[in-house]
Amino acid sequence: MKLSKLCAAALIAVIGATAALPVAVSANQTSLDSTGTVTVGKGTIDPEDPNSIVDPEDPDGPGIDPETPGVKPNPDIDDKGIIAVSDLNFGNIAIGTTTANAASVALVDDAGVATGETRGNIVSFGDVTGTYTGYTIYGELTSQFTNGTTTLDASTITYTNPLLATSGTGTIAAAPEAVVVLSKDGGTKSFVKAANTEGSGLWTLEFGQSSTYTGSAATATDNKSVTLDIPTSVASAMTTGTYTATVTWTMGATA
Repeated sequence: MKLSKLCAAALIAVIGATAALPVAVSANQTSLDSTGTVTVGKGTIDPEDPNSIVDPEDPDGPGIDPETPGVKPNPDIDDKGIIAVSDLNFGNIAIGTTTANAASVALVDDAGVATGETRGNIVSFGDVTGTYTGYTIYGELTSQFTNGTTTLDASTITYTNPLLATSGTGTIAAAPEAVVVLSKDGGTKSFVKAANTEGSGLWTLEFGQSSTYTGSAATATDNKSVTLDIPTSVASAMTTGTYTATVTWTMGATA
């Protein structure tokens, strides 16, 4: 009798201990992962979209309206290239003048009304191909200042006080060239170099910054950072009238 009671007590103890143990669950039996996929294709840059032209002094804010007077969007851009450039207005000068600065860009709102804000002259560019192989931004004085049969021979355009900004997370490690001089016989000159894997997204290079700029670059230089220099001998023999030149901007392969 005592032996039977002991055996029964031992059996109850074993059953109780077993019930207290955690139940081992097979992950394959009770859970199953689902897979999410998304396929990313190349983007498209719309030069008529105000946000395509990054405001270099406020890259996180609204872009520069493509209808801003003096700003010329590129109608042929697709997914990589020059988005827009600003024309250079050196104003009115007198015969004998050897130096003139290009006016700043006067910003406008959505209704085309001047906001009172200005920016330095710009070249805007981008790469949304998804396969970032880098590039170089070149400028070239492809035609000299000419008025009828009179040409301002040997005149040059000098770009200073560069500020490079993007609205995205892309990077360009190399700083833009601090000073670039374009001449009719000087060929293309490099302004910005994005190495392989760099330069994704939308970018703007500004020459000179406005008086309200809060960054570290020189302020109140937006109307004195693109300079026309005319040789003295040429300046003294200029004829009256409007002279026109062409600066061609190109996105080329990584140098």
